Amino acid sequence: MQNATPDLIPLLIVSFFPGMLWVWFFYRKDKDQPEPISLVMKAFIFGAISVFPAAFLEAPFRPFIAGQAPDIGRLFIVTVLVVGLVEEMAKFIAVKLAVYDHPEFNEVIDGIIYAVATGLGFAAVENLFYSVRFGIAVGLFRAFITDLAHASFSGIVGYHLGLAKFHKGNTTPLVGKGLAIAVSLHGLYDFLIIAGLVPPTFGIAMVFATYFYLNTKIAEAGRMSSQPNPLQPIIQTTTEEDSSLLSDADYPE
Repeated sequence: MQNATPDLIPLLIVSFFPGMLWVWFFYRKDKDQPEPISLVMKAFIFGAISVFPAAFLEAPFRPFIAGQAPDIGRLFIVTVLVVGLVEEMAKFIAVKLAVYDHPEFNEVIDGIIYAVATGLGFAAVENLFYSVRFGIAVGLFRAFITDLAHASFSGIVGYHLGLAKFHKGNTTPLVGKGLAIAVSLHGLYDFLIIAGLVPPTFGIAMVFATYFYLNTKIAEAGRMSSQPNPLQPIIQTTTEEDSSLLSDADYPE
């Protein structure tokens, strides 16, 4: 027991410190009206807590993806419809509970910032589990690549959640679309890596491609926030340009 604490400290640092750096990286993208640090950290903490119900729900399916040569068809179903769906839903519920109804959530880009923080909190605890089990080297890799993956998947949901926050009418299609994209990307990423169908460099390239896609959504959300009344184009479309960004029927992905 005497060696447990000293051994755990570097694992905690490797798991949580890079996640906080990623939070700061994304936080700086909201230049006009930065969110309160306390709320961003609340989202991070709720994301960290959400790992535990997600792990509980995934536990019965772990044997299906374990081993040297798991069944490819079964692996695809489990990675997409169990791992991807459960984890993205857990992070979505966490950000909803943490900040969705707070008055500081008053721009579309806020949905991205809070959701990213939630995703990074989730990733930090998940990375700790992997670091304890497989060693600090695995934790270091995950601290950069897996953190960015979780942040990007969650950020896509957060963009659509931000649109839904200020949408007059049924918001289920908006939120559902964001979740569908994130679940598909998350599940496909896990499937390709676990199945060994592609080299690790492809997985890294996929993560960065997802991040660049999210960056386009951050830019769109920033343009909405730069309007004289940032909520007006969302509540009532007044120009053709606003319509192209905010119409229910036209969300180019």
